[in-house]
Amino acid sequence: MRFWDREKEKAWLKHHLQTEPNAILFVYGPKSSGKTTLLMKVVEELFKEPFVYYWFDLRGKLVSSYRDVIDMLFIDEESFKDLEEITERVEGGIMSFFKVSVEKKKKIESRKIDAFEYMEKVLEKHRLEGKKPVIVFDELQKLKEIYLNGDSRQRPLVKELFNFFVRITKVLHLAHVIVMTSDTFFIEQVYTDSTLKNTSRYYPVDFFDDETAKEILISEGMKPDEATRAVEWIGGVPWMMEEVLKGDSREVIRELLDEVSSKLFEAVRGRDDLKELLKKALSGENLYYLEREYEKVKELVEKEVLFMDPIKKVVRFQTRLDEIAARELLNSK
Repeated sequence: MRFWDREKEKAWLKHHLQTEPNAILFVYGPKSSGKTTLLMKVVEELFKEPFVYYWFDLRGKLVSSYRDVIDMLFIDEESFKDLEEITERVEGGIMSFFKVSVEKKKKIESRKIDAFEYMEKVLEKHRLEGKKPVIVFDELQKLKEIYLNGDSRQRPLVKELFNFFVRITKVLHLAHVIVMTSDTFFIEQVYTDSTLKNTSRYYPVDFFDDETAKEILISEGMKPDEATRAVEWIGGVPWMMEEVLKGDSREVIRELLDEVSSKLFEAVRGRDDLKELLKKALSGENLYYLEREYEKVKELVEKEVLFMDPIKKVVRFQTRLDEIAARELLNSK
């Protein structure tokens, strides 16, 4: 995704990373709002500072067991030699694993060595060398169904991870931990967890506001009146802005609306209860406070029709095109 603007967000994140670790940072927002692109830009601009990054991207990965998580977190030296692309990432200051010996990897897998204790020692070593460790988990919620030993009667693995995160941030001040997610129900769950309430911070990364989106489109060569019309339809959704810059904006917007309308139609097909919920959303009612409708709201959020912000306590349409598509659907009767 192309990077535009975000000076305010960059400044905030840079300041956070340059202060002493003291809390887990959750960076959240709608899908495709540019969270990962933003953080990568911050990392790039802080490259000359003595940071060392461990970046675990769970998007597109099949992680269904404790063993899968260990394989994601740790790579043994023998496997490392065969991974040229990973070597390049290490040289770039970002690692997607903790490097261990073959023997230690086996001991971590069998739990003769505690995985969290080992990572803590690595982070301590970085600090002694004058480096500032940063651990990033992109879409961490993918681990929320994993339990130790595969037994759902035990504590979820993600709970153990958060205990570790609290220790290395709030207690030992060893490393920054950044958790990025578009799953706001996961954020809500974490936010209401009493053990994490005073150990976490939350930073939203949203779509561009209309004025900024219009300025960006004009700076990319779009005529002012065309940019105004485009923003009226798509708002400041970065990937949609990229699409309208590729060709005839009217035609692209129509295609985008057709896609969103199709998604919405499938989401509420045969469901008068969900259509009633859309009516309430279109009327301006904040669905966040409709406790009896919680499961229905959750359904439309998971289908990416609506977006929920549990920190600001707001439910809204995912994008402006979703709102337009809902209005067209309900008026087509």
